[in-house]
Amino acid sequence: MQTRLLLTVCAVLGLTACAEPMVVDEFAAEETADGDGKADGTGTYTYYQVTADMNRCAWPRCGGFWVARANRSTTRCFDGTYAERCYVAEMRWSNLGLTEATVDEINGTIHRDGQVLMRGTLGGKTYEGDLGRLGEFKPTEAWIGRGPHAPTGPLAIVEEIGVRCITTPCDTFREKKLNSSATAAIAELGWDAAEVADEDISRAITELFVRDLIVAGDRYTVRGATSSGKARTVTQFYTRARDRRACYVGGCAGQLCSDREGTVSTCEYRPEYACYQSAVCEEQPEGECGWTETAALTACLADPAQR
Repeated sequence: MQTRLLLTVCAVLGLTACAEPMVVDEFAAEETADGDGKADGTGTYTYYQVTADMNRCAWPRCGGFWVARANRSTTRCFDGTYAERCYVAEMRWSNLGLTEATVDEINGTIHRDGQVLMRGTLGGKTYEGDLGRLGEFKPTEAWIGRGPHAPTGPLAIVEEIGVRCITTPCDTFREKKLNSSATAAIAELGWDAAEVADEDISRAITELFVRDLIVAGDRYTVRGATSSGKARTVTQFYTRARDRRACYVGGCAGQLCSDREGTVSTCEYRPEYACYQSAVCEEQPEGECGWTETAALTACLADPAQR
């Protein structure tokens, strides 16, 4: 509101000097250092955007994947040449150490909308006959996009750093640009551009506090009474793919959600138990089994008599 008011006053009075200063995103410029081959535990290199190859010809020359370094204009292919993206005939899924169901989710997302990031190494594999060597990717991490839109703006991994303040804005998070050495402290994430439901945002924030989050977006400034801080919009966000704990509905009235099959309870009935009949029992971001909180479940529990 203050920004809109300021710009309105400037427009009316013709005072170009009083306009809001341009917000500079230091993550927007491409890194000059190459960074290929770096995969240490503290760095942010070797992240790739992965899409499916939809060309129609016999595999392995078609039907594999395209990989492109995140936040970079070129990618070093297995043969040492640089291109906008590189073709890989195979993905060595076993390197992820995930179950078949989780791999199917990753692969399905790649072929559906391409909203997948992977960390790993790009190499070559020799095929029989006249096929020669083609690309092969060995992933160590996979991150799935959870929003409906393609990412715009730099990609960065965001982590909670444990800072607590008595004033705002407060630099609670650290963002690290993918395939770069750039880092920055930020005070908040702006979720409007993501266009997702409130419960999805809540789950993403919980994921951020528990396991980190990758976001794409642009820099903006958040202002307090006496200070200002950096922030980033969210146009797309990614959570790390992992195997989910098996969760089961139990109890005499189906009111319990736990990791134990056949959990029993006493059989007194409460009106709120009916709310769980259409709820989802699954692993929560913290790692425990529980009922997934939705607007419908919250409303039902608040007034179960109206069900």
